[in-house]
Amino acid sequence: MCSSDLIAAATAAPRPAAGDGFALIANARTAPASESKAEVRALYTGKAKTLEGTAVVVVVRGEDDGVFVGFVDQVFGIPPQALLSKIKQEVFKGEMAKPIKAASDDDVVHAVGATPGTIGVISAGAAGHLPGTVKVIAIGA
Repeated sequence: MCSSDLIAAATAAPRPAAGDGFALIANARTAPASESKAEVRALYTGKAKTLEGTAVVVVVRGEDDGVFVGFVDQVFGIPPQALLSKIKQEVFKGEMAKPIKAASDDDVVHAVGATPGTIGVISAGAAGHLPGTVKVIAIGA
């Protein structure tokens, strides 16, 4: 490994381990047991308008947030900036509701628990300590 590779590796945004870094959550009143990756992509890009019959609102985190980076990488295969740009475009076109911005797992859990139809991403470690207003959604292939 050359010195430029070491510098790039040292300054890269932290990424959670594959499959271990995040959990998709939804409001318990509208949470399906599972969603495919294609269904999750549709929810986060405005192609799917409802979750269990309720209008969808997504919770997003910062483009450099390690949990959000891991989620976007595994589910979308694109940089978080590209997903956030797509969301902005869809909001501007009126195709989806304005997302809720969150800075932490607690912020995501609070936002998701407060509003039916809301989905968001938290760290896998936080998924074991959820209130009854929030459920984890399994993501299938």
